[in-house]
Amino acid sequence: MKKNHIPVPKPSSKFQKVECKECGETQVVFSHSSTSVTCNSCGNIIAKPTGAIAKIHGKISGSAE
Repeated sequence: MKKNHIPVPKPSSKFQKVECKECGETQVVFSHSSTSVTCNSCGNIIAKPTGAIAKIHGKISGSAE
């Protein structure tokens, strides 16, 4: 039996471009990251892990798809 009518579910997680508040550098961060992500130039925390979706401390400038 073919199941062409059943849609494939889309994932809720994605890669995001996040701009640092201090220096303005753009970095790609996973939306459900399990470790804290720091900025490459100034060292501030950009993403902090929680139970599911990471807490983003910066401006999200779009998805990296």
